[in-house]
Amino acid sequence: MTEKEDAGRLGFLDPFVRLFRAKEETAAPPQPESRVSGFAKLEADFEAALRGLRDKVAEQAATAGPGAAAYRKTAAAVAVEREHRIDACHRAIREDIETMHARLGTGLSPTDLDSIDVLLRRLDADAIEGRDSHALMPRLRYSVATRLRQESGALAVARLLALLKRAKLEWPDPIHYEPHAKPEEVESSRRRRMAEMTESFLAQDFKRTAERMVGIVRAWGADYPDRGSPLWEESVLEGVAAGIRGQLLKDFVELVDRDRDLLLSRTEAAIGKELAALQAAVAGGVHSIEQANTVVANSLHALDQVVPEIVWQHVRSLLPQARGEFAS
Repeated sequence: MTEKEDAGRLGFLDPFVRLFRAKEETAAPPQPESRVSGFAKLEADFEAALRGLRDKVAEQAATAGPGAAAYRKTAAAVAVEREHRIDACHRAIREDIETMHARLGTGLSPTDLDSIDVLLRRLDADAIEGRDSHALMPRLRYSVATRLRQESGALAVARLLALLKRAKLEWPDPIHYEPHAKPEEVESSRRRRMAEMTESFLAQDFKRTAERMVGIVRAWGADYPDRGSPLWEESVLEGVAAGIRGQLLKDFVELVDRDRDLLLSRTEAAIGKELAALQAAVAGGVHSIEQANTVVANSLHALDQVVPEIVWQHVRSLLPQARGEFAS
């Protein structure tokens, strides 16, 4: 192929070549005005403006001097310092949580908390996988784990309050800085804060429980309250409750894993009944969208409600702590 033919064959690439042209490349000589019109003129103006902007940026970078470099260094140092403060807060509040576990006699050690953390993150992954799944086992894992999480939350709060009472400790005074507050005002505020904490605590998922167990509050960032303040002490107690909840979940899950085959056999009847309805619908036994929706809803109800109830009653019948009965 001749050079002329090659040039003609590849000529359609010229706009792309110009678009990705290197900065250093000299601009092509301007075409006569009669040929620079419409999109071609827009293209030329755009490239000229872009070159001008690049030149301005290069000029600013060259003349910024040491001040700009110092600012960048300062910003980086601030970010590093912020991370150091967050780490320091996390270490301090975990230390206080571990101390409170010992003081209240929960029986949980730092090693136990690390082991529970692994379990909670596994349960969180299972929940994410099964939350909206229509596959049998992922949906079952999610629904059963959710039921165990709900039950363990209420048990953990009751256990924490019992341990506080045994140790003759009270919930932190939320109006600590109001020296003229009346005793009934303090008590009313304390009950309100406990109710708010309980509601928030019960709604926490597995990941949030794992974080609170060691005192991590993502929304606070580096702005943790002062150590020893009422809010700090509330967070310590919430961390203790999260640890208790995690240990309960660990006990429940270990039992369910041990009795997996037994529990699966007990759920066969409930699932089998809904499976028959699904198969009938697929075979043509359902003749409207409403009927189909009913069949699907009933099947999901079996997975989301009936099976978790079967599992929970099994757990509750065998584990005293699932009934709120603790050894000490």
